[in-house]
Amino acid sequence: MPGRALALLLLAAAGVTVAGGAVAFTTFRVTGPSVVRVGQEVRFPTRGLRPDERVTVSLAPTLNRGGNCCGIDVIRRARADAKGEAILHFRWPARYYNGDRPVAWRNGAKADVIVLAGSGRGLRVVRVRTR
Repeated sequence: MPGRALALLLLAAAGVTVAGGAVAFTTFRVTGPSVVRVGQEVRFPTRGLRPDERVTVSLAPTLNRGGNCCGIDVIRRARADAKGEAILHFRWPARYYNGDRPVAWRNGAKADVIVLAGSGRGLRVVRVRTR
């Protein structure tokens, strides 16, 4: 019995630790177009960042959300302004990577625009047009 009680106590402590960490992680508000074209210059205004925080923007097929196989970083080391806002702009790439292999976007595919920073993350789902 004492071993079982200790296991339950450790499990409860781990749950509290995970829940406490989740509260500190914020979700950014990412807005922008819902449809993008390959080669188009796009802008994704983002709010909720810490002042002057570094930001990375990645693109990944929505179909593979939660996996670790595919995507491309389109912005590295951008910075939020003093109000914690950023207008993230880039030209939509023709390809993303599956490992080392470049893969062309399929017409009509959904893509996740993922905004990452030390304090949290944001997500915007867009439809990709190739023609």
